[in-house]
Amino acid sequence: MRELFLITGADCPLCEEAKDILDSVSLKDVIIIEKDIYSTRKIYDDFWDKIPVIMVEQKILCWPFNGEEIRNLVSR
Repeated sequence: MRELFLITGADCPLCEEAKDILDSVSLKDVIIIEKDIYSTRKIYDDFWDKIPVIMVEQKILCWPFNGEEIRNLVSR
């Protein structure tokens, strides 16, 4: 199983939209793990102005994104 991290923030409408997009995409053998932007200083420093952000292994997809872009990221 591969891990997909969704970096989000509280009261973030774009993050809610990203979750809806992820829910609509059929990803096989992928576990989605949500991480709050404040969970670590490094995550905050790297992504505070880019959330929502999707990370798979070392690949990053910053907002805006769509289902097709997510599928492409996961399949690489």
